[in-house]
Amino acid sequence: MGMGQRSLTEIADSFGTDKGTKGPSFIYGGHNYTDIYEAYLGRMRSAPLRILEIGIGVKGPASREYIAHGRNRGGGGSLKMWYEYFPHATLFAIDVNAAPHLDNDRVRTFVADQSSRDDITRLLDAAGNEPFDVIIDDGSHRPDHQQASLGLLFPALKSGGLYFIEDLEANGAGDGAFGRHANDSVLNTRHVLKHFLETGAFPTPHAIHDPDYLAAHIAQMAFHVPRAGSDVLSLFKKARNRNLKYRVGTERLCAITKE
Repeated sequence: MGMGQRSLTEIADSFGTDKGTKGPSFIYGGHNYTDIYEAYLGRMRSAPLRILEIGIGVKGPASREYIAHGRNRGGGGSLKMWYEYFPHATLFAIDVNAAPHLDNDRVRTFVADQSSRDDITRLLDAAGNEPFDVIIDDGSHRPDHQQASLGLLFPALKSGGLYFIEDLEANGAGDGAFGRHANDSVLNTRHVLKHFLETGAFPTPHAIHDPDYLAAHIAQMAFHVPRAGSDVLSLFKKARNRNLKYRVGTERLCAITKE
């Protein structure tokens, strides 16, 4: 980091995004993702990136957002974090609730359903149909939505670009989960992606649009357990680590690099 620059964790904690270590308040803590993000993105900090984030975390008629309180009053904590961390980046973000109060010289927000082909097409048109350097899915956390977004947006990622999926959960078919983050029509996203690493195929049922394109353009993939003091698992397409020192199935963050 340059002199006077705050770390990603420091920025995250000041804005109250749950990507950091504190979250918006003591009743809603952080996920501790920022160390992982900084390891991937720190070298790009001064670059004129195009970044898309799915999920702004603002209150509105389409979805109640409990995270929009405390240090994150008004929502958009992670968008504010990226704005400071990447001073030359152009930031795009979508949410089911409108967030025009967060638009500025380098931030454009859009109302969109992350699983809708029509909404994603309109987003890409509005964003100029130029490829993104980084895409971050911090949306509904539902596995069907995560998988649909991955299939729809991976073609819009640059070669060598990074696609992150946060909050991987046991919330798909056969997991017995319920609530707003669960969906039993598809397997959970962690299972779908790890099975691909092991076999080269996506297990069904899944919600990935054009799985053949996705399979052909994944260069590498890594899963992370973002907990203080925990080991981090990195699984790559052509090199699998079997000597695991943590409980399998607890990975919460996936990073995918495009071929």
